[in-house]
Amino acid sequence: MKLSKLFPPTLRGMRSNMIISHLLLEKAGFIRSVGSAGIFALLPLGKLVHDRICGIVFNEMTKVGIQHVDLPILQSSSLWEQTGRWEKYLKSKTMFTTQERYSSEMFGLSPTAEEVITMLVANDIKSWRQLPVILHQIGRKFRDEMRPRYGMVRSREFVMSDAYSFDIDEEGMHKSFMLMRDVYSRIFLRLGLTNCVSVQADSGAIGGQGSAEFMAVCDVGEDTLLTCTRCDYGANTEKANSSYPIYQYNSAQRPLRHELTPNAKTVEELERFFPDIKAHDMIKTIIFTVNPESNNPYEVAVCIRGDLAVNTVKLTNFLTVDSVVPAIDRVVEEVTGAAVGFAGPLGLTKVKRILFDHSTQGMTNFLCGFNTTDHHALDVNFGRDLETPKEFYELHTATVGHGCPECGDGLEESKGIEVGHVFMLQQAYAEAMGATFLDSAGQAKAIWMGCYGIGTTRLLHAIIEQNHDDHGIIWPITVAPFLVHIVPVDYTNQQQSSLANELYENLSAQGVDVLFDDRTERAGVKFNDADLIGCPYRITVGRLATERKVELRVRETGASQILNIDEITERCVEFQQTRTHNNTTSQLTLAKTT
Repeated sequence: MKLSKLFPPTLRGMRSNMIISHLLLEKAGFIRSVGSAGIFALLPLGKLVHDRICGIVFNEMTKVGIQHVDLPILQSSSLWEQTGRWEKYLKSKTMFTTQERYSSEMFGLSPTAEEVITMLVANDIKSWRQLPVILHQIGRKFRDEMRPRYGMVRSREFVMSDAYSFDIDEEGMHKSFMLMRDVYSRIFLRLGLTNCVSVQADSGAIGGQGSAEFMAVCDVGEDTLLTCTRCDYGANTEKANSSYPIYQYNSAQRPLRHELTPNAKTVEELERFFPDIKAHDMIKTIIFTVNPESNNPYEVAVCIRGDLAVNTVKLTNFLTVDSVVPAIDRVVEEVTGAAVGFAGPLGLTKVKRILFDHSTQGMTNFLCGFNTTDHHALDVNFGRDLETPKEFYELHTATVGHGCPECGDGLEESKGIEVGHVFMLQQAYAEAMGATFLDSAGQAKAIWMGCYGIGTTRLLHAIIEQNHDDHGIIWPITVAPFLVHIVPVDYTNQQQSSLANELYENLSAQGVDVLFDDRTERAGVKFNDADLIGCPYRITVGRLATERKVELRVRETGASQILNIDEITERCVEFQQTRTHNNTTSQLTLAKTT
């Protein structure tokens, strides 16, 4: 490809309020925003990279016998109503919908494809002998994001690889789940994501009882991860558990007392008001509204140790409801009879449930709200002043400084872009949509399912976040738009232009992916664009052209070498063979020894 013909040209000035991958993709001409926030076009360079990403995904899936399909984007509401997800997605306002012109039937633009694939399997799988099966596609998805951001990391239209497994029992579902985790690990390694971790995750709107995210660790990202410094434990903060500090409490109960605490609403204010009482000696009570957008919202109270925070995702999952939010001030005042900041479990009767976090178990002589404005209760004790809970729950938010729940070592925090998510769906979709099979005894059984997703367009961002420098992108050899970038220093020089054209024709004829800068721009402009676009290898044709020699430079390391025309041709063909076989390890070795 000749750079003079490439659409579009690179940009010079750019907005500064972008993450680095978005800035570089726009500046180098890989993508452009189209018309509205969260909608992007892949331009020729971007499409080349995306096609290579998809090729690697298809290749790894095919290797293990996964079959490929192409599912419709337009999906009938009647399918989604079978699983109860149509109303949920309408309430969340994340699905784009449309109505048929000649009837009242509604359709949605696919945000995911569990219903469609389950219907297909339900119609055609009849016997245990047809299972297991895993079906996969790469196609467009649509989600009406309230806040599209980070370029294609969080966009309204995107491309996704989604696969679905179908098995005869729970053991088979687990086997398919682990197979797909291994496939995903190989895919991300081949894509050049050298720092990609698998962590426990919340299943969200997809459902199921077990899921894991693959996170590309980088300086930016929507997700916060907690990983152990010693073992391999890792989880999204929405899912993470931890061993928090344990304190010894005095077993001798002191008399209950009530204290005037004017304007002392928060834990920090109470610590200043009572210098001898620490946060871990307090129980704070937080009022939450459950399903606030439904016709029947209600309130629950969560009591947790003063130095910890409530994890609303854990609370939502525990209650098995659609959503949970902190109650607004007016509601808090209605259910407690006091201003915000003075809620407590003593005499709290206007909530549906009071839940106690594990952290409160064993506490004695604690401080808590008294449901009276400007008052708190001190030296409160379970069994005497407050009925001892029959059960305590895991509702706290894990954080840095807590211990790993598996080995006790410290947890550290990092940011990441979610590039893959794998779910064990169990039997919920199959039961709702009649996806059954006859087992070896002739009994009808519901199929066990799993689903697996990779955001292929957001992978462009993740790869760049881990592979760039101050000058531009550093594409891994497996996904680079072009392998070699030929740059004649002075294209108006006859010797340089002649040798550059000869090299371009020879390499192209031997199947090497070449980008040729045939412009008459200054050398500095060309070199800047070459670093910006980020092809793995640059061939500079300069003053040694008269000797039929050129410079080979490795984009990743900056190492360079002078080679004659035959040597450079042979070397580039070797690079292309490495690229064709998608051998990331070989590429890195070549890069470091060049």
